[in-house]
Amino acid sequence: MYIYVCVKQTPDSSSVYIDPISEQVDSERFVQILNPADACAIEAAVRLKEQLGGSITAITLGPGDAEGALRAALAIGADRAVRLWHSSADTWGAFTVAAALAAYIQSGQQVTPDLVLCGDASSDWASGIVGPALAQYLDLPQITGAAQLRIVQERDPLKLQLARRLERGYREVLEARLPLLLTVTADLNEPRYPSLPAHLSALRASIPVVDVQSLMNRAWQDEAREEALLEVHTPRPRPRRIAAPDSRHSAYQRIGEIISGGTTGRKARLVEGAPEELARTLVDFLRERGFV
Repeated sequence: MYIYVCVKQTPDSSSVYIDPISEQVDSERFVQILNPADACAIEAAVRLKEQLGGSITAITLGPGDAEGALRAALAIGADRAVRLWHSSADTWGAFTVAAALAAYIQSGQQVTPDLVLCGDASSDWASGIVGPALAQYLDLPQITGAAQLRIVQERDPLKLQLARRLERGYREVLEARLPLLLTVTADLNEPRYPSLPAHLSALRASIPVVDVQSLMNRAWQDEAREEALLEVHTPRPRPRRIAAPDSRHSAYQRIGEIISGGTTGRKARLVEGAPEELARTLVDFLRERGFV
């Protein structure tokens, strides 16, 4: 099995500082690390390789210092690493980055991948575009935001079971056959801590650099940047709701409402009966409150 893992070097979130006056990011404070979701993607690839065998190639698009992310991937267990770069790549948007990754994978330098893994979003811009766009360029089926992964069938064909987190705590469980592109969250697993020999081997590894623009067609190169940065600021805290007690209640009741956050005034009603009766009750409830 041949696995490609697309990784990115990003600033450690604890090292990011935004000046409150100029609203500019102080890039000199950055501590660069392997993107957490990408580290989980590497770990998932290594676990699949340990069970089924195969080869793992880590690729990134970035300048020379981006090799730190590739060496971290090698230390975790990737077999080889490749860095893609061009002098104009620092201005490329997410779609062009995905096109560059796809151009290398399709260039014939390596075999056709059975599985392509990406982090669902980077910790710097978190657009979440590269993975789905890469699936489109490679014409691969995709599953995004996987939080759990396990093998349900090892051959003829290999089948994976994946779980995605949905709103309100729901989970979606899917089964997929290879070939496949999969984006994973930082909750998928806990990346292993590499041993000292693995670290030293990764530091000594030779990482080839490919001029990716020579592999891309003109349509990709002329693609315009599709997003615009409007503002950078530190996250604003959510406003805290303070429950106001009902002035018609006694002092004892008002104190209880303050302590409980106003939840004591909420009422629930359990309705039982036939489906038709339940439907009528629900419609009457919505009408009383002006929803229908």
